[in-house]
Amino acid sequence: MSESGYLKKKAYFDELLTLFGRKPVMEALESEDIEPVRLHLATSNRDSPVLQEMLHAAERRNVPVFEHTRQELSRISRNGRQDQGVAIDIKAPRYRPLRELRDLTVPDAQLIAVDQVTNPQNLGMIVRAVGASPAHGIIIPLKGSARIDGLVIKASAGTLFKTRIYHCGDLASALTELRAAGYRILGLDGKGDLSIETIPTTQKNIFVLGNETSGLSSNIREHCDDLVRIPLANDIESLNVSVTAGIVAFRSIFRDVH
Repeated sequence: MSESGYLKKKAYFDELLTLFGRKPVMEALESEDIEPVRLHLATSNRDSPVLQEMLHAAERRNVPVFEHTRQELSRISRNGRQDQGVAIDIKAPRYRPLRELRDLTVPDAQLIAVDQVTNPQNLGMIVRAVGASPAHGIIIPLKGSARIDGLVIKASAGTLFKTRIYHCGDLASALTELRAAGYRILGLDGKGDLSIETIPTTQKNIFVLGNETSGLSSNIREHCDDLVRIPLANDIESLNVSVTAGIVAFRSIFRDVH
């Protein structure tokens, strides 16, 4: 394959998202907001009304069906314990590779990145907050964070496919690239030197939210230009990571309200 052909193929697959589990797959086949590309089934599946309904839905939408051994399907879903023998590749119009964010020309882009947010419910609620806000999107690394699956989609209350999501392999490398592209990298930390209300909204900012329990990883801290805190009252030390995401995502609206 030529280099141009390889890059074209890579760009195509970068836009695809793989979901697994019978309910999420069925919802993807039924949703008009989602473009299903390929349906994957394990040959070990027993015939059932749900599978028959899935096949009929795939036929209605002209979605090709591929059969795999159980081991092969596990490699596709990357979650053999919970995929229930089914997976689907979908084209999500707002699920984009990091390179598109590097080229974003909005001079005051405000984004949120997640560092080892492993709880699917928290990740889904963060996606929902960002999607409903003026923020320009969320950066989700493929390594170290919860995978986008049925649990995340459910927690996002259906907003996941309406939210700009930029995916990357490794967050540390992504932050290095984005700093070079003019973004200021700001880590959220309860003991940060800067208070969030002092951060201008007229510059390109990426706010990094850490793990639910341990906060920012030491590696990501080293990639932050500054650490930022949200002032808390009543001797409360921390907030749930999804609440923090909501405050950060909506702050431009309330910044000048007194």
